[in-house]
Amino acid sequence: APPHGLAGLLEAMARDWRGHRDGFPDLVLTRGAELRFIEIKGEGDQIRRNQLARLNLLRGLGFRADICRVAYRVDPGQTYVVVDVETTGGRPPNDRVTEIGAVKIRHGEVVAEWSSLIDPQKHIPAFITQLTGISDAMVADAPRFADIADDFAAFLDGAVFVAHNAGFDYGFIASEFRRIGRRFRHPKLCTVAGMRRWYPGHASYSLANLCKQYAIPLTQHHRALADARAAAHLLNLINDRRRPAPDTAPTD
Repeated sequence: APPHGLAGLLEAMARDWRGHRDGFPDLVLTRGAELRFIEIKGEGDQIRRNQLARLNLLRGLGFRADICRVAYRVDPGQTYVVVDVETTGGRPPNDRVTEIGAVKIRHGEVVAEWSSLIDPQKHIPAFITQLTGISDAMVADAPRFADIADDFAAFLDGAVFVAHNAGFDYGFIASEFRRIGRRFRHPKLCTVAGMRRWYPGHASYSLANLCKQYAIPLTQHHRALADARAAAHLLNLINDRRRPAPDTAPTD
């Protein structure tokens, strides 16, 4: 690494650790005397503000730092788990999960389902109960997240995490795992981003609207397992478009 660049980076981190503790690129590539930072972005991934700031910092200090765009090959045998969470509000960690529904997909078929109400250990606001139908009384005897964490993690093992607006659901699940001192890391796929890319032109990409447009059953909307089942249909629509034509060689 260029000595002045390394010194500048360490000085920036020492002066403002909170502002420089994350957002660094995914990979460090070394080849001979070359050092290169690479941020990997798949389909639908956007460069976040802190990631762009770190890339600009590295470049300004004389490092080579690039963004690599990739298109993922669809493996029919890949296991996906389509997840939906219901919560006490919109912002973790102050808001908590009240229900998780998950549908496991392989070769386009549902192979297993998992669901549980969860005691959020806090009051569920009235407007949330009106939206989801989940009340304080319903979760009074439900397990806490710590009680189901192992079972849920085992259900997700080896799978791609999928959700409709994946950042929301993934963020809440990761927050619940952090609360019990555990790290949560899974590759993820967003059906909102996927539908926008492969099925453009809709005025709304809400789950309810897409289900109406593509005749997907959606009963008990805003209950976790029902929404996960509906999003699983969207995943199959997306993968149908992502797969190369039979006479076309797949590309990485």
